[in-house]
Amino acid sequence: MTSQEIEIPREVPIMTLGNTTLFPQAMMPLYIFEPRYREMLNYVLENDRIFAVAGLNEEATDAEVFETPHRVASVGLVRACHQNPDGTSNLILQGLARIEMESIVSEEPYRTARINQIISDPGGSPEALHSIPTRIVALLKTQRRLGANIPADVITFLGKMEDPENVLDLAIFTLCPVSRLKQDLLETRSIVPRFNKFSRYLIEEIERLKLDNDLKGGLDSDEVGNN
Repeated sequence: MTSQEIEIPREVPIMTLGNTTLFPQAMMPLYIFEPRYREMLNYVLENDRIFAVAGLNEEATDAEVFETPHRVASVGLVRACHQNPDGTSNLILQGLARIEMESIVSEEPYRTARINQIISDPGGSPEALHSIPTRIVALLKTQRRLGANIPADVITFLGKMEDPENVLDLAIFTLCPVSRLKQDLLETRSIVPRFNKFSRYLIEEIERLKLDNDLKGGLDSDEVGNN
């Protein structure tokens, strides 16, 4: 069953996490240990297995106290769950769709929210849209050739995918370490503009790697001290 075939409910439990951004299609491992989230997990496992992961909005007033979530997040489906003897759980959550929180419905025993699903628009020509997978793979291969720690199997996997938005979102989730940028990209509803933002980041990383290599004089990192 694909994510497109799964109906997204109008109300879902919300898990708010700092420096965390879930994207559609991405597989996110989670360790559930807080009592409220244990109760939440029990509920979703008995029902539709769906809940949302929202990033903590650190710019909001008293964000840490109230755990203020970003309004744009993603809902995910629990694909696998191992419940440990101590009551904690390890699970894999697969992102299904971008959502926007309309309102908080309740805070106890865990936060739930009324949501609206966000449907992306192309934001560019069919040619620009269809070129996204090829351009992402080319940029990642360049980074890897310059020494970036990008596993070859990640590039191979992305290269076998066809849907431009899925390739883009998985690449962002897997390879963008900047939390603020990831949230901005999650909130960018048009696909081509989202790619343009991400590609600028990839190009900046390529230029940084080139500079690093120039400063090292072509030496391996273990030899830099002797340069």
